[in-house]
Amino acid sequence: MATATARKGYRINLDTPRDDQVTTRNRWTRMLSFILFSALVVGGPTALATWWGSVVGHPLIGGLAGFWIGGFIASRLIPDRFLVNNPEWTAYVTQSMFGGEMVVYGPGLHLSHWWEERNKTGNYPLKLVKKSFSQSVATATSKAIVDGQFEYAVDLPHADRAVGVSESTVEAGASSLIENFLTSQCSKKDTEWVRTHIDELNELLSDDFEDTTVKGLSPESFRKKYGFVIVSIVITKISFTDAVQKTRDAADESLNTLKIVARLYGYGEDDAALARDLRSGAIKPEAYTEMLEHAQAESENVKMDVQVFRGNVPSLPGQLAKGGRK
Repeated sequence: MATATARKGYRINLDTPRDDQVTTRNRWTRMLSFILFSALVVGGPTALATWWGSVVGHPLIGGLAGFWIGGFIASRLIPDRFLVNNPEWTAYVTQSMFGGEMVVYGPGLHLSHWWEERNKTGNYPLKLVKKSFSQSVATATSKAIVDGQFEYAVDLPHADRAVGVSESTVEAGASSLIENFLTSQCSKKDTEWVRTHIDELNELLSDDFEDTTVKGLSPESFRKKYGFVIVSIVITKISFTDAVQKTRDAADESLNTLKIVARLYGYGEDDAALARDLRSGAIKPEAYTEMLEHAQAESENVKMDVQVFRGNVPSLPGQLAKGGRK
């Protein structure tokens, strides 16, 4: 089974790999090949030595000697040429020296043909590989950064397709499918909705990811083409891009300063009234500049860039008395 993750999301059941999941290997021909070879290697020397023993008057001793010789030859050749023994959660891929056909073997002990070539690179672990991703996704209003994790593994029935495929190729293909899905789901939503609806997006992953395609490549065709299966995907975090976050921070800072001015100059929590007085001209720009500078000093905020109108500025109390809040 796939390992558990913190949230829901896309997930398929990953059963414990068994050799019977490999349906392309002809097991009967390998059994027949093994029997014929064993009979030839053991029976041939036994028969020959028995005949020679009968010539010298000791057929039994000759037969036993021939059987021992044949057994010794078989013990040296059979493990290397007729058997494939895989640990649990491991696949092995051999290649026929006649035509280059790839043959997949699952965990356990199996019979093979003597003409199948083997090497160390034929071993493929079937355990899950977990990777993190961070995708920049365009929404209807700006961009968002989507962080999460996905898991993949070699698919036992298609392990021959994994030969020569690098991890970077697999991860790039999986990332493209994830990015395409996220774009299709987020492009019509504003960034704030996307950021606050992680669970909904994970549910959509669960329901719709199998139908995602990128240049004709779907999760199922990805499995058959590359020999790897995407087991799970979960979104863990969605945030604003740096540029969007800076813009929001600046807007929040401006609004906070306006609230401070409102409290300092008798508007209480009614900053909307202060904004109306500014728009109507009841408070002049020069006076509001002094008000902002005072608010900045009160909040110890010295980073905000305030446009200061220099010149003969009337006293603030007098200005407010002439055109302040009615």
